[in-house]
Amino acid sequence: MERKEDIGPERISFATFLLKILAAGVGGVGGSLILFVIILFTGSVFPEPGSDFVSPIFVFILLVMIFLASTISNIMSVWLLGLTEKGKYQRLSSAIYQVFIVSIIILLLMVPVYLISVNSNIAVTGYVVALHIIISAQVSALILEIISNYKYALVGVYGVTFAILVSAAILFGLSGILDNPQLLLFLALPVVWGSIAIVHTLVSMIYGWFARTYDKDFLSTQTVYGKDYGKEVEEVKEEAKAEDESGADFLRHN
Repeated sequence: MERKEDIGPERISFATFLLKILAAGVGGVGGSLILFVIILFTGSVFPEPGSDFVSPIFVFILLVMIFLASTISNIMSVWLLGLTEKGKYQRLSSAIYQVFIVSIIILLLMVPVYLISVNSNIAVTGYVVALHIIISAQVSALILEIISNYKYALVGVYGVTFAILVSAAILFGLSGILDNPQLLLFLALPVVWGSIAIVHTLVSMIYGWFARTYDKDFLSTQTVYGKDYGKEVEEVKEEAKAEDESGADFLRHN
């Protein structure tokens, strides 16, 4: 039987909380620096404000730019966040590999969306970029939680989802205030990853306090509900070996 102090996610100190914010911030700013460098060298292909002409190479440059910036930012943020709680995130390398793979998949899925947005209205492309960044960051954060923290993966799902909603609200709010869309592009990655670090950590802390206070670990993946309650995990029966396999085992043992 679990002791009460073992229920819920591990307690997070205030110093670790600050480290997580710093780690996510560094990852987000790193992605923004990649964006800045690419725009600095390819700014001539970007359409002028109010212009209806879009350079054929613009979509390609935009895709590469967002892919590199978001992927590097996601990997940096996942790696640095993993270092803040080494006891919790023990499969960090596997998480980073999966983040890279899913970034490529998201890029391929977003290609037709970019093409449609550019051909219909160049202003809509900014929202497509924000969508790309938000989705890739959300999936990356979920991969980190599910792979490295399976028991409380549901806490990660709730925390990351709330963080994405907060970051989306902030970005849409800033889009109505700022007149410079490029500035909003630079702010997107730090805002999204900063929200993930802050909101997800707060959700984890609040849930941990609630679970230990009321002695109910209802977001643990080991807790069952409804018709699943009382079911026992069936042991997988070992399949009968073929004759050649049985003979091989006999020779190995003798």
